[in-house]
Amino acid sequence: TNATTNATTNANANANANAVSATPASSPPLTAAARAGLERQLSEASAQLTAARKRAAATAIKAVRIVHRHHFSSALQRMSVVAQITHNGRNSEYRCLVKGSPEAIKTLLKPGAVPEWYDEAYRCMAERGERVLALASKAVTDVTTDADAAAKPRDWAERDLDFAGFVAFACKTRSDSPFVIKALTESAHRVYMLTGDAPLTALHVAKETLMVPAEREPLLLTLNDAETPKTSTAGGGVRWVRALGGSRATAFDFSVETVGSLAESHTLMATDDAVEAAAQSTDGEVWKVIDHISVFARMSPPGKAKVIRMMQERLGQKVLMCGDGGNDCGALKQADVGLALLSGYGDVNTSDASLTNVQGENAEEKLNSQAKLLAQKAAASSALIKKLLQQKQKELQASQQQWIKEAVEAAEARGEELGVIGHFGIVKSSLARMHRELMEERKRLNALHGNVYDKKDAVAKLKAEMAAEMGGDSASGLPMVRPGDASVASPFTSRSPSVKNIIDLIRQGRCTLLSALQQQQIMMLESLISAYVLAALSLEGARSSERQMIASSWLLMIAQLAFSYATPIQQMSPHRPLRSLFHPAIIISMFGQAALHLLAMRTAVDMAREAMGPEKLQQVVEFHRRERLRELKAELSEKAMEEGDYMASAMAMWTTPFMPNLLNTCVFLVETAQCIAVLLVNYKGRPWMKGITENHPLFLSVFACVAMCGACAWGVFPQLNELIHLEPFPDDEFRFKVMALVGTSLVGTFLWDRLCVALFAPSIFGAMMDEVRRTTPADALPALKSLGKVIAGLFLLGTGNILLIGAAFYMYRKYSASVNAAEAQQVLQQ
Repeated sequence: TNATTNATTNANANANANAVSATPASSPPLTAAARAGLERQLSEASAQLTAARKRAAATAIKAVRIVHRHHFSSALQRMSVVAQITHNGRNSEYRCLVKGSPEAIKTLLKPGAVPEWYDEAYRCMAERGERVLALASKAVTDVTTDADAAAKPRDWAERDLDFAGFVAFACKTRSDSPFVIKALTESAHRVYMLTGDAPLTALHVAKETLMVPAEREPLLLTLNDAETPKTSTAGGGVRWVRALGGSRATAFDFSVETVGSLAESHTLMATDDAVEAAAQSTDGEVWKVIDHISVFARMSPPGKAKVIRMMQERLGQKVLMCGDGGNDCGALKQADVGLALLSGYGDVNTSDASLTNVQGENAEEKLNSQAKLLAQKAAASSALIKKLLQQKQKELQASQQQWIKEAVEAAEARGEELGVIGHFGIVKSSLARMHRELMEERKRLNALHGNVYDKKDAVAKLKAEMAAEMGGDSASGLPMVRPGDASVASPFTSRSPSVKNIIDLIRQGRCTLLSALQQQQIMMLESLISAYVLAALSLEGARSSERQMIASSWLLMIAQLAFSYATPIQQMSPHRPLRSLFHPAIIISMFGQAALHLLAMRTAVDMAREAMGPEKLQQVVEFHRRERLRELKAELSEKAMEEGDYMASAMAMWTTPFMPNLLNTCVFLVETAQCIAVLLVNYKGRPWMKGITENHPLFLSVFACVAMCGACAWGVFPQLNELIHLEPFPDDEFRFKVMALVGTSLVGTFLWDRLCVALFAPSIFGAMMDEVRRTTPADALPALKSLGKVIAGLFLLGTGNILLIGAAFYMYRKYSASVNAAEAQQVLQQ
């Protein structure tokens, strides 16, 4: 069958060779050696096709028709059909054809039909990682019609069979899977395999992807059979056997107490039936040590879901499950996080030579560099496809007039009279033809250039083009994949032929958890500070200035938005972030921060009230008691809102009369500093998400707030102080006292928070300190560059010269385009 398929494919490629060479715009040039090799391969394919046709003509079978089908059952591990076989002599017979796992088919064979080499052949193929199916059949004489076949039960069709052979499938693993598994294990995650495949096949894949150490001896938990001598009753009906070598002798007796010690020196494996038998014989105690078993093979869909549920209930673990088939739906729904993997990608992402040496490398750094390279390749590939499509579109547009002319001449030759409607119909047909040819060209180009995972040589590209010319959807490019049952059951679906999205989910999940928790802290502390400020000013008969609130809100709003858009770093930490607001490291820190902030604010209010004196305070009270000013403000705002002029409403707020005073100035500066302190102290980026120097909008807005507070305190810009209604400080002594309160809010709360983390979450504090030690002054350069860009932009806007602004923008765009073009060219060369 394989020889026939290959011969047919190569012969079809030979038939399309002329069509391919007729499109030099998209065909890659071939060297003389490559062309000679291809011609030799095509010649061999033609000979294979001729031989296959001779064999097909000599076969005794003319046709096979399925009469009744017994669908695949994961519990039975097999499927079967009743088929009518028509021979060349026109006589026909009914046969039962069965395929399934070798273990299941072996029990269905009639006595004496099992070859002596059955188990050994199956074991050798499974140890190589191949998926093995056993085939069996039997001729039936008690069925003469299709109705008789449909009426027979399933067990009738699947007993007393004759062995027909094995079918072995080689399924390659994705090139980046070992790196993903290694990255997960390096970040303190445990990786397990739940599969319906045979134990030896599962073991081979687990070793190939570094899920289990290759040097450890594997042990398989299996059921006792009738010939097994019972040396111990601790394990009930199960025992440990050596997975490799084919021996059925007992390696270790099973007991719950020894599972942990065995796992330290062996790779433990188990099947669904063995796990259930162990659970029954130990009254469920085996579920407490189920996490020591690394590979679960021959698992049924309910069995997969039960293992996950027991890990959650008995061990308190959080489970992320990924699967690609309907058999994984129950496990995907049971897991805390489900990730569906789309099937149908074939051998895409299985031949990347850069991802072969996984030992001795940082797995996540390698994955990050590969992801960046793939993104660049995808962009370059999209640009190339777009360019070639535009060329094809121009060719088709040039041919469209010829098509219309030919259609009109053909209609006139048939004697048809073409009116306006007839001409419209011809134009419509030509547009539809152009659209079809464009779609075919897009499909062909996607087959040639769409696969950015695997590097193809000239011969492989030519094969892809031949397959595209034949209309194949699964050429060397990315095939058409569609979501199936797993996507329905899972909240997340990966659209790429890789399991790397597991890492993306963990990174994004931690970042989302951390940012949500920190925003709750910030919201609570800022609400408490605002409530106290409002109460303190109201008790003294004062209030905040609208201009002050607008000025500080602009910068703080930018900081809050930047905080909400925090992104994860490209390295998973082995330490989990705190996930509860009521963790001692968080709740005690919040109480301490609130106490320090309120103490500083209370001190600032007392200082200002003492410096102003009763007479000045009374003037402020009298000023704000003037109802006419409040009525004027309300009337102006209401009138502006009625007219729909929001700018006028804002100006009404801006022009509201206000009496600057020392109390309001102190409260404004201290409150703004405390809001900045809340952001700085409670923003804990690394080791889970980008630090404050990497979050450029947050860094710049906080930097601007700090600079504004310092400038206002020292009166660097008197016009600015006057504009936002700030009263000058009476002397330097008072100024330094206020700035000491600002420093207390910043430094004191920072030290208190980190002390709480060190006391109640020492592992997290150690991870944060490791990040601090790895930080260098060079890490701040990108933020400083962004600051320089902002300053340059503000300077250009301040000049008011439109020509200068336009020239600067044009030069920046041109520079960025040249850099992107250079990167794209470099990627294409790779």
